[in-house]
Amino acid sequence: MNIAMVAGGTGGHIYPALSLAEALKKNGHRITFIGSNDRMEKDVIPERGFDYIGLDVYTTRGGILQKVKSLASIGKAYFTCRKLLKGYDMAIGFGNYISVPVMEAASSLHLKTVIHEQNSFVGRANRMLDEKMDLVIGCYEENLIQFKNKNTLILGNPQSSKAYEVKQDKEVIRKLGLDPDRKTVVIFMGSLGSSSVNEKLLDFFPLCDDSYQIVYATGASHYEEMIKKVKQNDHLKVFERIDGINVMKNATLLVCRAGATTLSEICAIGMPAILIPSPFVPNNHQYYNGKALVDKDAAIMIEEKDLSGKKLKELIDSIIDDDERLKTLSKNAAALGNPNVLDDIVKAIEQL
Repeated sequence: MNIAMVAGGTGGHIYPALSLAEALKKNGHRITFIGSNDRMEKDVIPERGFDYIGLDVYTTRGGILQKVKSLASIGKAYFTCRKLLKGYDMAIGFGNYISVPVMEAASSLHLKTVIHEQNSFVGRANRMLDEKMDLVIGCYEENLIQFKNKNTLILGNPQSSKAYEVKQDKEVIRKLGLDPDRKTVVIFMGSLGSSSVNEKLLDFFPLCDDSYQIVYATGASHYEEMIKKVKQNDHLKVFERIDGINVMKNATLLVCRAGATTLSEICAIGMPAILIPSPFVPNNHQYYNGKALVDKDAAIMIEEKDLSGKKLKELIDSIIDDDERLKTLSKNAAALGNPNVLDDIVKAIEQL
C-alpha cells in the first residue's frame, strides 16, 4: 500500500507514528509523512529516513486572531492535501491539529482512514475526525466510551513495542558518567522540558546527597539555562536529551510527565515512576493518563500544584530504598503492557 501518515507537535505524537511506520515499511508498504513546517516533526521524521511533506498549519491556541489564522491555514491545507493524496491508498493520523486537514482530505477522496489516540482522554482533533474514519485505534478502555466510531479497537501505543526489545546494559549508565551498580533516578519532562517544573527542581537538587544518583534531561528548550544553574557532581548529571528507553531500562526510578508515550514505555519496561502530569495540556489529559496507572497501583502521582523540591525529595526517599514497593510498582506497570501492540496494529491496518 501507498500510505500517508500525519503526526506532529510533540514526541508523544511523533514517535509512536515512527514506530508504526517502520513496522509497515518492513512489511513492504511505502510511507510518506505529512506534518508542519515549523514544529519538531520537520527535523525528527526526515532524520529517520522517511519522505516528508511540510504544511503551513498553525496552532489554534491563543487569542481570536490566532484562531482565525489557524482556521484559515487548516482550510488551505485541506485543499492542498486533496491534491497531494491522489494516488495514495490509506492515510493514518496520530492526533494534533495538523492531522485534521490531512485526514479530512483523505476521507473526502475515499482513501482508507485510520486514526490513533495515545491518551486516555481523546484529543480535540481525533474527536473531530472520529465518525468519518474507517478505523479508530486507542490505548485505554476509556476510549471505547469517548469515541462514537463503531470500529474502535483498543490495541495500545506502537512505541511500547520498541521498549520491549530493549535489554539491560550497564554501559548505558556508565557512559553517562555514573556508577551502574548504584540506584539511579531519571528525571525528564518530555521532549520539550518544563520551565515550571525546573523551578521546583532547582530547589530539589541542593537537597540531594550521594545516597542515590540522578540523571536529569532538561529538554531542548531549557538546557542552556539549566546547565548554568545546576551544579553537577559525581551523583548528578545534566543532559539536554537522553535515550529515554535505554536509560530507563537500566535505572531504578523515573520522575516524569504523564504523556501517553512515556506511560506506554513505563508499562513495557515495568518502570517504577513518580508522575507529574502537565497542567498545561488540553482537557488535563495527562492527569487522566496518570490516574489510569495510579488506580492500578502501577505508579505514584503528584500534581504540579502540590509539588515542591522538599516534597519531591520526600517522595523519592520513601521509595528508592523500599525494594518491595519498587517491585510492586514494576509488576503492576508491566501487567498493563502489551508486547504485541505493534503486530496487532499492523494486522488491523492490513485487514482494513
